[in-house]
Amino acid sequence: MVRTWQMGLARYKSSHRAFAVERESVINSVPVYVINLARSRDRWERLQQSAEAFSLDLRRVEAVEGKLLQPDELGDFDEAGFRRCHGKVAMPAEIGCYFSHIRALEVIAAAPEPFAIVVEDDVLFTPAFVPFVEKATKISGWDVIKLVNHRTAAFRSFRQVDDEFTIGRCLHGPLGSAAAYLVTKEGAAKLLASIRLMQLPFDVALERGWAGNYEIFSTDKPVVKLATGTISTIAHGRSAYAKKRLPPYKRLTTLFFRAADYVRRIVYASAKRNLKEAVD
Repeated sequence: MVRTWQMGLARYKSSHRAFAVERESVINSVPVYVINLARSRDRWERLQQSAEAFSLDLRRVEAVEGKLLQPDELGDFDEAGFRRCHGKVAMPAEIGCYFSHIRALEVIAAAPEPFAIVVEDDVLFTPAFVPFVEKATKISGWDVIKLVNHRTAAFRSFRQVDDEFTIGRCLHGPLGSAAAYLVTKEGAAKLLASIRLMQLPFDVALERGWAGNYEIFSTDKPVVKLATGTISTIAHGRSAYAKKRLPPYKRLTTLFFRAADYVRRIVYASAKRNLKEAVD
């Protein structure tokens, strides 16, 4: 009887170790690319501490410092298009943010891994993060899944991922935030082909799947946390951002663009999509 118990215990330990190895390999096969400015070392270190508990494969992407960009480095910034579509003068930090995400997507598109995660350095990982990623990567039919938003109004669910999260699309938007998203290797290439040219802030451009050839979804609630007490590297408060707004008579094209985009968003969110278990 003792021998039988010992054999059972050995089998349990062996299977538990195998499960742990398999789980760790799944986690490590989905790298997390962190957009981080050279001057924000404290944010990088804080994110490393957050990731340690979950054995995440963090890979730092040097963020673009917008205020240091020279005119000959702005070839992928359509200034007239930005004013026309967004009704504001772009801030250097907005341009830097956009170019930083494009840089991360370029790395992902060239990397061997089939999936990757992009995060900005003001997020914190949660216990729900790894289980969600493991389940989401076993679903096909998506290119990008946003993991956090500022708002999710009129959310339409497309598929339950696990016991806690569903993924879907919102009839109302923009949702705000590009602080964390899961993307396929093919999805990164599609995004680069569709939104490399900057005509909008990155978070707005990212979710416009209807304007590009990619399928983007969002979780119904945040999978990661936004760190409290951090100052945005985009703008120091709403007043700085508001000062960049063009006068009303120069925002008529923005009004027409947003009205048309709103209709296209509703159509996009209402269309049926087949999200199913991926076939190995």
